[in-house]
Amino acid sequence: MKFHQLRLGARFRYRGMVLRKISPLKAAAEVDDLQKLIPRSAEVSPLDERGEVIAQRLPDTLPGARLEAALGLFLAACEHAATRTDPALTDAQRAQLMQALQTAGHDLVVRLAADT
Repeated sequence: MKFHQLRLGARFRYRGMVLRKISPLKAAAEVDDLQKLIPRSAEVSPLDERGEVIAQRLPDTLPGARLEAALGLFLAACEHAATRTDPALTDAQRAQLMQALQTAGHDLVVRLAADT
């Protein structure tokens, strides 16, 4: 994963160090809080809270219920993000966006089910 793809606050490993992203171009070392400039294109390994590398590839198979639950969480995150846009979306725009996202999610599930 590239540094610029990490969300702010994410922990990651880079050149043997554990860091936390604090801005689009900076990270703070976990051991001493020293700030470092990280190239946007730098390859980094995202970490979970235990310091384990987070897998970047999906397994070859996923249980349907797990996929549907993850899709539901994704749609909820999109809906939450839609309430925080600046300028704010109108109620009609937000409803249209959510309808489009739900349709896309449904279409994704249908396509994935057809491939099995």
